[in-house]
This record gives sequence, C-alpha cells and structure tokens, in this order.
Amino acid sequence: MNFRRWLPLVMLGFALTAAPARAQQTPPPAPLPGPSSPTPIDRQYDGQTHITLAPYVWAPTVKLNTQFSIPTLPTRPARIIASNIAVGPSDYLPKVDSAFMGAFDARKGILDLFGDVIYLNAASSATFVGTISGPLNRIHIPYTVNTTARISPAIWELAAGVTLAHNDFADVSFFAGTRQFPISTALSYNAVVGRRGIITPSGSLHTFDAADDMILGLRGRVFFNQRLFVPYYGDFGNGSNNQSWEAYGGAGYAFDHGQTIIALYRALNYFNFPLTAHTQRFNMAGPLLGYTFQI
Repeated sequence: MNFRRWLPLVMLGFALTAAPARAQQTPPPAPLPGPSSPTPIDRQYDGQTHITLAPYVWAPTVKLNTQFSIPTLPTRPARIIASNIAVGPSDYLPKVDSAFMGAFDARKGILDLFGDVIYLNAASSATFVGTISGPLNRIHIPYTVNTTARISPAIWELAAGVTLAHNDFADVSFFAGTRQFPISTALSYNAVVGRRGIITPSGSLHTFDAADDMILGLRGRVFFNQRLFVPYYGDFGNGSNNQSWEAYGGAGYAFDHGQTIIALYRALNYFNFPLTAHTQRFNMAGPLLGYTFQI
C-alpha cells in the first residue's frame, strides 16, 4: 500500500473532525477585575515592617461599684457601705485630674504585636443615710455617712496576633495577650450618728485591687473603597479574681500618606470580682476619636 498517496487525505480528515470540537470548547473565564493600585490592606501585608502609633481621646462614662466597712457605734460591728461612683463626660473638668490614652501596633506580614494604655485619675463623692436599730428593735439611731472617693485606674494591654484571612479590602486576626488593671481607691468618710451628732466617727481607707486577665479575641478592618473603612475589635478576659470583656467598632478614613482618623464607640467592662473585694464592678463606655500615623 502506498501511504504517501493516502497521507494527505488522512490529515484532511483529522482537520475536519478537530475543528468542530475546538468550536464547542468553553472559553476560559476572564480574570476578575482587581484594584488598579495597592489598597491599604495590600500595603499592610507587603512583607515590610509597619509600626503605627495612635494617640486618642476617649470620653467614656466611668462607673465604679465599691464596698467598704465603715464603723458606726463602738459596740456594733462595722457596716458595709456600697458606693456607686459615676463620672460622665460632662463631669470631666471638675472630676478628672489627669488622663493619658494611646495605642501602638507593629506588623510584619501576618504577624503583629499591639498594645494599649489608659490612665484616668478621677474623684467623686456620695452621701448615705440609714438607721441603726438598738436592743429589741426599740431604739432607732439615724446616721449619715459622707464619703469622698478617688479612683486611679491605669489599664494597659499587650497582645500578639496572627492573621486568619485577608484580601484586598478586609482582614481578620486572632490574638492572645494580657490586660492589667491595677485600680487604687482612696475613701475618706465622716459618719454622723444620732439626731444631734452624738458620735461622729471619721477616717480614711486606701485599697488596691489588681485584675490581671489573659485575653483572647478577634480584630480587623473592612474597607469599602480606598478611603472609608470600619475597624472592629472584641475580646474576653479571664483572671484569678475577675472577668472582663472589651469591644469597639466605628468608622475610619485613610489618607494618601497612610495616616488615618477613626471615630469609634468603645466599651470596657470588669465584673465577677470576689464578694470580699472592695471593687465589685468597673465599666467604661463612650465615644472615641483617634489619629494613627506610621513611624
């Protein structure tokens, strides 16, 4: 058989059968459109080291629930006085003596280290009125306790995190760390017992309640475009003598030079202290305004 004679016909047959098959193949999908330039999230994960400082002003309502043992009559046991101290933003000028608030963040790739420091020195006063019952409940002696308390909480937090997922416009990180809350309370009291003030015990108390918590949480940012974004944060803390949680969320604006301005609502709550502790509950919640810049 002469194969050279039939070779052109065989090649023509393959060409005619392959052409319809190629025509029926589905074309590959077009690549999804991406940002024309690196987004703020892209620059955050470019492999370089980024250090950010963020001074801020937080104007929370500060609420502190305390309890003290205050003597009343020499022959009677001390009375437990519960004091509820509340310092609102409108009271800051007369009640806040000093304050400092700031945060930092150091990131390289998916790993980051961040911290936060809050210091607030405030004072408040309260008056308690009650009655002491005598033998067989036949004698009733009224009393009035005037108290002035000063609280000096210095809360600081240090944590390390790893990014769980990120794309061009959002990320989420898991972190673990510690938050310390050494709160000192000074209380001075003047108790007038009896209608004529027969007994007037007075004195002062100084307490120190420390809360060291291990914290776990999530945080990140979601960008709507190259400018507007939503930062979010939430954690839960557990210590030997208390529990705590913190959360914030809000809105931010990113500038071309990499700096941002943020407006948030932030809440920090300490609770579940022992029944014998002077501090029973501590809460700070309110608006926050901050500015971040890189060094």
